[in-house]
Parts: sequence; C-alpha cells; structure tokens
Amino acid sequence: MTIVIRKPCRCRVEPDAWVGKMTDQAQKPPAKPSIGANPPGPVPITSTTGSWLLQLARYGLAIVALVAAGVGGVVWWLARDIATENAYVVGNVTPISPEVAGNVVALFTDDNMVVKAGEPLLQIDPVPHQLAVEEARADYRQALKELEGAAITVRLTDQDRKAGYQAAEARRQEQEESLRASALEASARDNILNKEKETLQASRAEEPGLQALERNARDYLERFDSLAKSGDIPMQDRDNKDAAWKDSLARLNNLKSRIAALESQVLASDLDRKQALVRVEKERRSLAEAAAQVGRAQAALLQPDIAETSRSALKRKAELAHAKLELARLRLANTLVRAPMGGIVSKRTAQLGQTLIPGQPFLSITPLDLDNVWVVANLREDQLARTKVGQLVMVTLDSIPGQEFPCWVESLSGGTGAAFSLFPPDNATGNFTRIVQRLPVRLRFQDAENFQNRIRPGMSCKIRIDPDVTVRASGSGW
Repeated sequence: MTIVIRKPCRCRVEPDAWVGKMTDQAQKPPAKPSIGANPPGPVPITSTTGSWLLQLARYGLAIVALVAAGVGGVVWWLARDIATENAYVVGNVTPISPEVAGNVVALFTDDNMVVKAGEPLLQIDPVPHQLAVEEARADYRQALKELEGAAITVRLTDQDRKAGYQAAEARRQEQEESLRASALEASARDNILNKEKETLQASRAEEPGLQALERNARDYLERFDSLAKSGDIPMQDRDNKDAAWKDSLARLNNLKSRIAALESQVLASDLDRKQALVRVEKERRSLAEAAAQVGRAQAALLQPDIAETSRSALKRKAELAHAKLELARLRLANTLVRAPMGGIVSKRTAQLGQTLIPGQPFLSITPLDLDNVWVVANLREDQLARTKVGQLVMVTLDSIPGQEFPCWVESLSGGTGAAFSLFPPDNATGNFTRIVQRLPVRLRFQDAENFQNRIRPGMSCKIRIDPDVTVRASGSGW
C-alpha cells in the first residue's frame, strides 16, 4: 500500500533590490553639520522618504499575511490527523521461575543475552531429584511384584474355591441319593413288618381253634381210653382217638412255634425298621451337613472376588507408584530450566549456590517478535470520535529518529486510565472539576519483523492516525 503524506507548501517573499538600496540608505547615519551651521533638529520627512516607508509597510504586511496563511494551512492539515506523544511500546515480558527447589549449580545466561526457545538457562542440583527417581522406581517395582502375587492369588483362590464348591455339591448329591435309598429301605422294612404283623395276627387267630380241637381230641381220647380198658370198644378206636389228639396237639404246637417265630421275626423286622429309620435320620443329617458345606463353598466363591478387590487395590497402588515415578522424572527434568520462548534475558537474579524455590522468578524474557510487541497510545476523549479499528497509524520512535513504522488500530480499552486506577474518581463526593480523560488504544505493527530488533517495550513514541485511510477491515468500529 502506498501511503501519501501531504506536506504544506512554504512561501517566501524576497524584497526587491531597490527596496534593499533604500533600506541601506535609510540605515546610513546623517552627515555631521559644519561649524557655524544651525544646530541639529528633527529631519523633516520629505515626500521621497514617506513613499519608501509606505512601500515597506505594505510589503511587510504581505509577508506577515503569507506566513500566517502558511502556518494556518499547516495547522489545518495537521489537525486532520489524530496525533499524540502519549504513547509507548508494550510487550509480553515473561517471568521465569523454577518448577522444583534446589541449589543453582550452573548458569548459562546473563542479562541482555539473546536466547532461543528451548535453550538452557540454569541448572539446579539434580542429585536429590535423581535419588527421588530411584526411590520412586523401587516403589513402583515393588508394587508391580505385589500386583503379580495378587494376580496369582486370585487365580489359585478361584480354582480352589470352585473345586471346593464342586466337591461339596457332589457330596450333597451323594447324600441325597443315600437318603433316598435309606428312606426306601425304611419304607420296605415298614411294609415287611406290617405283613409279618398281619401274619402273626392271623396265626394267633388260628390258635384258639387248634386249642379247642386239641382239648376235644384229648377229651375223646380220655373217654375212649376208659371204654377201651373196660372192653366196651375196640382198642383200635382208642388208638384212632389217640392219633387224632396227637395230630391236633402237633398242629397246635406247630402253630405256637410258628407264632413264636413270627413274633421273633416281627421283633427283628421292627428292629430293622428302626435301624433303617435311624439311618434315614443319619443320612438326613449328613445331607443337611452337605448342604451347609455347599453353602460354605458358595460363600467361599466370594473369596476370589475379595482377592480381586485386593488385586485392584494393589493395581491402583502400582498406578500411584508409577505416577510418583513419572512425577519424580519430571522434577528431575525440570532441574534444567529452559527458555519457553526466544527473546532477551533481563533482571537475572539467580546466582551460583543460591537456593531457588518453586514460583520464585529469577529472570525475565522479553520476546521481540512483533506478535509480542505493540504500541499503546493514550488518546484524549476529543480524539476518539474519529478513531476506529483498522485505521492507518504512523509511529515514530524516539530511539529510531527519521524512521516511521506503519501500524493499525487493533482495539480500544474498556475504560480510561482513571477507571482502572487504584482510587477511581468519584465526582459525586465534592466539587466537580472537568478533566479530559485518555483512553488506551492498542496499535499493531504492519511489518513482519522487528526493525533490527530495536523496537523494545517501554520505549516512547509518537503516533499519528490517519482517519481517512483504513488498512484492516473490522466488523465494529470499536
């Protein structure tokens, strides 16, 4: 972009030669009077002298008028622009402080040195931090071993508890089968006992009839024996009755023996039934114990979960140990303080052997690129009416005379300097005195690079805003 700077014309009026001659003649002293002449007196103004003075006055007025017109034109031209000397260069000054505490063992920079981003500034004693790294590494390895042991414990506990649960479940099933078998045996014994009791009852029911037959046969034998001895009947009849009696007696004795055997069998069957019932109760208790064992095995299945919880806790412990190790490594790396950006070192206060603490600045770096350097101009309120974002600004630095730097209006402050002062004015507290305020305006350089790195924060400058030229488009005026 071509910037046209209008300069006011300067006019000079040269007097004519004859006017100069008349001036020389007018400046000559009058001739001395001769002796005896009349005493000196006021020289009368002749017509020629009056005409010369009149011409001189006219030319003088013309010269004054031309000079006044030129000065007025210059003032008018300069009044079109917005200018101020209340401006200075501002930049991002970055204070550098250590991240770790320790003694300074090496210095790599000094005041006014130019550093690049990443270059070392100073070295803090790394030995304590190296020992902290070794300690954190040992804790981390120990945590890993504990975690590995916990993982093995989880696997073994899981397998053991599952095996125990399966064994308890198998025993419970076995006890259920034994209980069913014992219950069937007891039921069978009970049925056999009932049948034997029925047989005994039937046998006992036959005994009265056989006893009656035996008595009847014995009575017939006794009568026939008496008749046979008297000869009234033959002996054969008596023998028949004797055989009938013996047969009934044998059948009665046989019945009694069978009843006795049945009674013994009933007693034995009852004993077997009771034993079967005892076995049933025993198997039932064994089943209950097996069921309880299954319950305990089920509860034991939670132990792998508990072991897994312990393993998770150890895993968190290992992660914490790893984080501490990384933190120790970071602190060890931070013992070598490097420049976060390029610039000029200023206000270095660190010395060899000095103990630094975190957050305590020991030097500042001032970047000189134009992204971090700008101009702040404090404009009067009456100059803000025609000030807008994007207008062309010409800046002259006192340290670089004869050189103008094109800038543009980047932004305007949110308030005047008085609004952000320690004690803002309160016009309602007393007598009011009107004071013209100034508003800070930020100006950005249009050049890509800093001129020989000579534009530095804090320098005074003069600015001139051309309200008729806009170099940057903006959505809002302010």
